[in-house]
Amino acid sequence: MHKRLALIVLFLAPTLACNMWSKPASGWTGATGGEQIEKLFWQDVQAKNWAEVDRHVAGTFAGAGPGGTTDRTAFLRELQKAPLADFSISECNSHLNGADMIVTCTVHAQWAGQASAVSTLSVWQQLKKGWVMVAHSESKLAGS
Repeated sequence: MHKRLALIVLFLAPTLACNMWSKPASGWTGATGGEQIEKLFWQDVQAKNWAEVDRHVAGTFAGAGPGGTTDRTAFLRELQKAPLADFSISECNSHLNGADMIVTCTVHAQWAGQASAVSTLSVWQQLKKGWVMVAHSESKLAGS
């Protein structure tokens, strides 16, 4: 009886140890909510992690803002133009539509010493390689 119990414990202990205390995925691999995805994106922009930013903007990206419509190349160039010193995100709402997530937020940012506040709408698509932004729109908030 004791030998059988010892064998059971011997086989179960490694399995339980691997599953019970495993660390959940974090960063882009663990991102599930719209606000979290937006924060990760803007953190990469702030850190000038351009390889990661590039990886999360779709090849078919379309954007719109105060300056008109933009494509992927112009959007990435605009992000790199002025350093993002600080930002905060609030009032985020997310809506799933199949593999797409539509995220609206208010973003307060400091770009090269200039403060801005914009209302954003981003469309994220979940692919095998992770989340990619397929569309993004910004509108300046009144008084900013």
